[in-house]
Amino acid sequence: MRVHTGMLMLATVTSVGLSAYAQLSQTRPASPPATKAAVGSWDAGIVQRAATLVASPAQWNRADTGSCPAAARTFSISCALQAAVEEAAGPRADSQDRATTRNQPPARSDCRLHAAEKGQEGSCGPLFDEVPIFTISRVKAITSGIWQRDLQPGEVWAGTMTDAEYPVMYEAPLVVQFVTAKKYATPLVDYNNDPTTTFADVQAFFRALQDRLVKNGTSDLDQSFDAVEIEIYTGGAGVIRTYAGWFPVSGFAARDSTLQFQMDTAQEVPPNSLDREILQHAAAIFTSDAVWNRADNRKCAPAAATWSIYCAEERASNEVTGGFHHRRPAMELVRQIVDGRSQGKSYSHRLMDYNNDPSTRLEDVRSLFAEAIARIK
Repeated sequence: MRVHTGMLMLATVTSVGLSAYAQLSQTRPASPPATKAAVGSWDAGIVQRAATLVASPAQWNRADTGSCPAAARTFSISCALQAAVEEAAGPRADSQDRATTRNQPPARSDCRLHAAEKGQEGSCGPLFDEVPIFTISRVKAITSGIWQRDLQPGEVWAGTMTDAEYPVMYEAPLVVQFVTAKKYATPLVDYNNDPTTTFADVQAFFRALQDRLVKNGTSDLDQSFDAVEIEIYTGGAGVIRTYAGWFPVSGFAARDSTLQFQMDTAQEVPPNSLDREILQHAAAIFTSDAVWNRADNRKCAPAAATWSIYCAEERASNEVTGGFHHRRPAMELVRQIVDGRSQGKSYSHRLMDYNNDPSTRLEDVRSLFAEAIARIK
């Protein structure tokens, strides 16, 4: 029944043809969506763009290896979607230039939010190679630790940021599961490479994906999100805490049903005296090899008897500031030093991998914190 239903659906979409989606493509927002409600149709436009990259059998790469070269002339299903997602946040680029024309947001982003069901909802434009939609509301206090001991924010906002592009790659494997009863280890790659998959199937896949995104794009955003906190001080200046770092905020103003501010992503907030105190507390933990956890998994139990670099910083932050944020300036500074010490090594998680590296010694851990402390002026 599942196979019959899926194929019937694809046959129906195929009979309708691309013209049925022409209006959808034309009405795609000229700029990234600023509300969750606009995400579905915008994402469908991304898929329409992917379909144009595989507009003929000659453009279809039937041997997807899981790698998508920037200068590719042919595209698998997965690589066409990836290319379209990469282009979606900025000016259109042809397949030769995608590697160098990935949208680079301005250093200072204008953020505009409007009243919504769950607070204020809006966008700062493309950020961190994504297209975030922010949903925030005013709260009583920061939960991830105070920024400065002698200065309290006048107002605090908190909520989530979700990537408007996320639903595209979330829904794509689900469409594969819908159109065939075959079980693939890697749905997009394996379906693309299946000898029984035809070019007509590929075209119909893209149309079916568009349809799902129009229906589910907005609700899909709830599947993946990151926390965000904003603290505002005198004159509308402050700090926004995101998964990518802490950045300066200026011009913060809430008027009627709108909220506006600027976010400077050119340089992260520098560490301060409280960050130095965090690092000093963390460094004091490493009294001997007996208390050093050399098998870090970034899960930090409060009652642990041994501590990794990451967990020592988490413990120290909780003790000093009353909370923890993994992108606090103190931790970012330590990451920068690890970057310098680990050139040529492929670390997925810098603090964890440097901590667990067999070549790292306790003396290295101690000097790591000493160097970080010395850098804070």
